[in-house]
Amino acid sequence: MRQDKIDFIRLLKGYRKGWVAISHDFKRVVFHGENLKETMKKAKDVKEKLYYFPVGESYSNFVGI
Repeated sequence: MRQDKIDFIRLLKGYRKGWVAISHDFKRVVFHGENLKETMKKAKDVKEKLYYFPVGESYSNFVGI
């Protein structure tokens, strides 16, 4: 099964800092918060699988496959 590339730059456009919860299909930001705890609190009642990701000015430290 081939995994398509995820365009985090497009996905996180408009977010400067904090944390985001991204949908299981990596197509939309579901929640945003100042820190991980706040973001997870906003998403606590959501049944959908979410991925949490820090928002920043640069993503050069993250490596993808």
